[in-house]
Amino acid sequence: WITEAPTPFKIFSEKRLNGGPHNSGWGVAWLVKNKWKIFKEGKNNVERFHFEKIKNLQSKTFLVHLRHASIGAETTRNAHPFIYKNWVFEHNGGISRKNIINHLNEKFRKTLTSETDSEVFFLLIMQLLEEKEDIVKAIKDALNIVKRYKYNGLKFILSDGKNLYVFRDYNTKLKEKESYYSLHYLFKNDQIIFSSDPLSSEKWKTVGLNDLFIVNKKLKIRKIKIM
Repeated sequence: WITEAPTPFKIFSEKRLNGGPHNSGWGVAWLVKNKWKIFKEGKNNVERFHFEKIKNLQSKTFLVHLRHASIGAETTRNAHPFIYKNWVFEHNGGISRKNIINHLNEKFRKTLTSETDSEVFFLLIMQLLEEKEDIVKAIKDALNIVKRYKYNGLKFILSDGKNLYVFRDYNTKLKEKESYYSLHYLFKNDQIIFSSDPLSSEKWKTVGLNDLFIVNKKLKIRKIKIM
């Protein structure tokens, strides 16, 4: 459906919508027999983006990301989503990579595959998850660490294939960035779709600041106020 929407995600890569163009790279993660598959492309590595690849994919869960590079080259390895074991992650925003990376232990530093701040953020959550064995606590503690340093946006989607964890926040001192860090969702045809910007003229709802949405396979939402 996202490729056929009145405002398909392809448009965001090509036009200056909401701080774009988001054409540094793109990627998609999807579940096949409870295992994640990922396809990514970076602007520096391909002549054009092959968005048509997504049309033939079949899965109950997709994560699609269009990158507007801030840290790291416009390469395939820096495109989102990122994967660690059975978890995938995509992020819109910016954090202090040089400071946050110091919170990673040696194991997780060696796990890094990209130059991005986003993957460091992701692996910090994963490291804390292994320590605490509670994903909500891991997310809360990771956010507390990130907010000690300079940051702008902390909007992300995270999934283990069983649940979707959707969070929205940004540095409210940057008033001009409020719309850029918006996040919307829509129930449609036994699906729930999350998108930075509405993909149609339907009545999309807004994810509030500091709201963590946990969506299970039955599309039931549990909302937690993080901060």
